[in-house]
Amino acid sequence: MIGDGPFSTNIELDNVFAGQIKESAAAAGHQFEKKGNHRFGVSGRYFELKNNFKNIPQFYNLSVGGSYKYYLENERTLGLTASFGSASDKLFKDSRDSNITANVIYRKSEKWIFVTNYSNNRAFLNNIPLPGFVYIYHQSREKTILFGLPFAFIQMPILDGKLSIRYLGFLPYNHKLRLLYNDLSYFKPFVAMEQGPLVFFDSSRVNDRERTFWFERRASLGIEKSYGPFLKVDLQVGRAFDREYYQARSISREHSNVQRIDDATFVSINLKSNF
Repeated sequence: MIGDGPFSTNIELDNVFAGQIKESAAAAGHQFEKKGNHRFGVSGRYFELKNNFKNIPQFYNLSVGGSYKYYLENERTLGLTASFGSASDKLFKDSRDSNITANVIYRKSEKWIFVTNYSNNRAFLNNIPLPGFVYIYHQSREKTILFGLPFAFIQMPILDGKLSIRYLGFLPYNHKLRLLYNDLSYFKPFVAMEQGPLVFFDSSRVNDRERTFWFERRASLGIEKSYGPFLKVDLQVGRAFDREYYQARSISREHSNVQRIDDATFVSINLKSNF
């Protein structure tokens, strides 16, 4: 909700194959054209985490959401996003497996955005509304620098534009870093590092507040290829490591039922379309 166009639709498909683990995701969203001082949007996402281990369930996450933005005077806006779904090995079997997220977003000026986030399935401090902010230091087609709490995004050229850096982080655990080479006309090769937990509700858990975490780190080589302004293809090959399933109330709390998974070579295919 940082930028505005007349209307937009986005679709994303993602598949990751890493040894005995497979991740698949599909997401779509649409922002309707602004009507007066109001603008609405809808979104949906499906994700599955599958494995070949007998003692670890298959996990899924299905959610639908909506957004609303009200335009105030002096470039200020007030927005709300919310989503509801299920993140479990058995989707929508029980209400305790529901996944609820909401954000209240106030844009005070061209530079400052304030956010309050609620989630019952955050990796840490879930079920607690957390305040945050974003400061837009610079925003253009070639260079974007946003930072705040708990969010940071940096995309900028270096070495006279031959390379560029792209970093996306949600503190303290989710980080994606990419270094791209820009001097080829057909595609952009890159090296990348990323890490982050995925969080689910095991339908058979005894403690309602306990959740199942899947955590891994990835290092990879890849290429980005854009087909006009509407389609972007992302291919990666690399190594997944520090991989484990475990159960805990929070990612920083004591872990139980830890299942360490062997390092594995992975292949990732991602397609994004915006129109």
